[in-house]
Amino acid sequence: MDRLLDAALTVVADSGIRGLTHRAVDREAELPEGSCSAYLRTRSALQIALAGHVADRLAQDATELSKRLEGHPHDQALAVTETTQLFLRWLNEPRLWIAKQELTMEGLRDPAVGARLAASRDQLTDFVVAALESAGELHDRPRAVTLIAALDGIVTSGLQQPKRRRRAFVEQCVSILLPALTAEPTCGAEG
Repeated sequence: MDRLLDAALTVVADSGIRGLTHRAVDREAELPEGSCSAYLRTRSALQIALAGHVADRLAQDATELSKRLEGHPHDQALAVTETTQLFLRWLNEPRLWIAKQELTMEGLRDPAVGARLAASRDQLTDFVVAALESAGELHDRPRAVTLIAALDGIVTSGLQQPKRRRRAFVEQCVSILLPALTAEPTCGAEG
């Protein structure tokens, strides 16, 4: 199944969500025609499975990032460096991120795809809240949601930068964002 979903990811990244067909996935995976539809009978089932696959890969990357930061609470420089490295990896191999964006847009039209992505985003938010609270850095869910949304925007905007400017762009954005959203709430803010 992973072979089919990796092929589907490539199809979506290269051709957009409209290019996602069972035949296109079979061709990309170099499997006999009908292989994809034997496992995922409908286009909707294929899109939902792909949304889960993409979400799982992104969650794995977030987990690995968290492990690298574990034991280093309050080390903003390390958090900026490690987050920047992850984002640059996504930008240098953008298929995963492009597929995520395509599926996000499709999720606005297809409630089942949207629900799968929303569930993944909720899990990621729970993970970020727990990870940052354990480091003593974050005290509420709205800040975690804002952090995730802003980080999404940095990666997406990074794709629009010329390759030679991506590193500087990501480093600058992450170095401004992380301290601003992980610091203690200011007086008058709820926490």
